[in-house]
Amino acid sequence: MLTPVPLNASRLQGPVWVVAPHPDDEALGCGALLAALTAQQTEVWALLLTDGGFSHPGSQAYPRERLVAARLAEWRRGLDLLGVPEERTRALGFPDGQLAEVPVATVTQAVQQAFQAAPPALVLLPWQRDPHPDHRAAWAPVRAASPAPVLGYSVWLTERGAGPDWPSAAEAQALSFDTAPYAAHKAAAIAAHATQLGTITDDPGGFTLAPEMVVRAVAGPELYFHPASQP
Repeated sequence: MLTPVPLNASRLQGPVWVVAPHPDDEALGCGALLAALTAQQTEVWALLLTDGGFSHPGSQAYPRERLVAARLAEWRRGLDLLGVPEERTRALGFPDGQLAEVPVATVTQAVQQAFQAAPPALVLLPWQRDPHPDHRAAWAPVRAASPAPVLGYSVWLTERGAGPDWPSAAEAQALSFDTAPYAAHKAAAIAAHATQLGTITDDPGGFTLAPEMVVRAVAGPELYFHPASQP
């Protein structure tokens, strides 16, 4: 693992777009940085790629249509707590768990159209080998959608990443962001995602964020990777 250097939020220029393959990825991976950026009046936008509707496929209380609506509302609520208003959010609605099956060109075009609302100066995006198929599938089309620099953020790398998932020194520079000043904001944003925290009780095989994962995400630090192939 690379030794990270501190990330200085005050040096980041907006508009900053945070791209989340699923509702809650941005809260888990970069909630503290988003809170810091909005606190310093940096313009932040958010883009949701999938509909989040596959987390509880066996639930009768939350059939897919209801789950999709609930997760979109949770996503916007969490972002609002981090200082990103609903009018600066965009949701594309690609199928959760199947982003890799959508043609790259289709995703790229949809992302480009979303970015037209405020052409990004920086894009926050899950690291290209973050251990989830949708996260990995997001990297290429989002990078193709804009010439803006990208910072790859970690969601599952610490918990699930194998050695080859981490970037090499030749591939990227590692950065860390101290969550402590914004831990309460980040914790509140994660807590907004109630469907992922155990409130859906009729699908034992459904996804639930492990308490220790939430504790680690809030405690930080947040990890980011600056690809060596960009300025």
